[in-house]
Amino acid sequence: MTSTQKTAAVAFLVTFVAVVAVGGVVSAVTGGGGGNTAELPEVENPQYDADRVSPNATPGTANIQMDRSATGETVVVSVGGGVSERDIEPLVNTLIQGGAEVTVVSSGSPQSAFGPIGPVPQPPTARPPAPQPSDSDSGSTLGEKLSDADGFVSVGAGSYRDQDLAAISEFLDDGGRAVVAVTPQQEFAPSSGYAELFSEVGAYTEPGYVYNLEENDLNYQRIFAEPVGSTTLSDSVDRIVLDTATPVQAPDADEVMRPIDGSVLSTTRAETELPVLVRNENAVLIGDTEFMHPENTQRADNDVFVGNLADFLVGGDRTAGGDSENAGSQGSQGNETTGDVVTVEVAPDGENVFGPRVTEIEPGTTVRFEWKSDGHNLVPVRQQPEDHPWDGVEEIKDEGFVHEFTFEEESAHRFVSEPYQDEGMAGVIVVGSPEPP
Repeated sequence: MTSTQKTAAVAFLVTFVAVVAVGGVVSAVTGGGGGNTAELPEVENPQYDADRVSPNATPGTANIQMDRSATGETVVVSVGGGVSERDIEPLVNTLIQGGAEVTVVSSGSPQSAFGPIGPVPQPPTARPPAPQPSDSDSGSTLGEKLSDADGFVSVGAGSYRDQDLAAISEFLDDGGRAVVAVTPQQEFAPSSGYAELFSEVGAYTEPGYVYNLEENDLNYQRIFAEPVGSTTLSDSVDRIVLDTATPVQAPDADEVMRPIDGSVLSTTRAETELPVLVRNENAVLIGDTEFMHPENTQRADNDVFVGNLADFLVGGDRTAGGDSENAGSQGSQGNETTGDVVTVEVAPDGENVFGPRVTEIEPGTTVRFEWKSDGHNLVPVRQQPEDHPWDGVEEIKDEGFVHEFTFEEESAHRFVSEPYQDEGMAGVIVVGSPEPP
């Protein structure tokens, strides 16, 4: 036998022994040959555990309704290049059906003007997206739209230019209401304008996203959030579903929604109670842009929540042209106006007072009473002269209720909230210069 033949024989023998050895191991593991059976380790994937997720892919039909009449109100919706008409359709439809006029504009460069889908196919009151002017233009298309608006919505918007930010700031200062929805990716976006926008709304985002392996909706990134404290936006809402939500913060939040127990922040892998929604007076920051998608409004109480957002957007004190009649800002020191509409808040911030206590108006002015807390009525107890009566609201009403009355003649009216009359909850409206009683 030659040396080459010897080498080939040795190689064959080594290979044969290796194959036999591996076969024996496999046989032992799989239980072959009557040997002891080794147990395979169990692989756990809790994010796909059917007992921990909602297995119903078609939970029902969304029923989105507004409690307020939006007739004569205008809402501007600013969208980013990745947002389609379908993404905002439930909110836009609700506002239009309530009587509001909705205008859609795109943020960022003209090339990203609402993608290729075109305008929202709605009745004539829904205007198509308007292209933004170039950076060389001194004006602001968004500013022009906001000058006559009552509500402003920003959904996944790109960067805002200085002119736009100035317009948003003026809009909020005038009493307009804003809802800003963002994604986790926007926290790390290189485009400018986000910090300035967050500064205007008095809130900001935190890095990362929230997930929940213990209880979620269909997958671990679709978390449940629950309201805490005030319920302006969460009236009749037990929980909502957010899809890939980023935490948000506000130094002095008037209202928040937090993830349910067991929710974890991606950047720390630790449980978190950071809010995913905050309301800072007239501005709302939501760490998700997909909660209003048509399929998501069918889940949990998202449909009720979208309806509440629509009510919030048209429930401010701003009048057309940017003039605000925010009477509540006068506190209890009194308020004098010659405008067409003035607002009196019923129990602002949960305090049993009227804000303001004294309102002086000219004949022909409409007074808008807005309930800011539950359990109050509005009962006149002294009116002068007696031939200019005002009935008020005798039935007990809750937060969100609105009563309007136009005082045509010179007169004076003292009114109370009966459940808290003993605590001094009383107010006065003086119309013109009535004769003293």
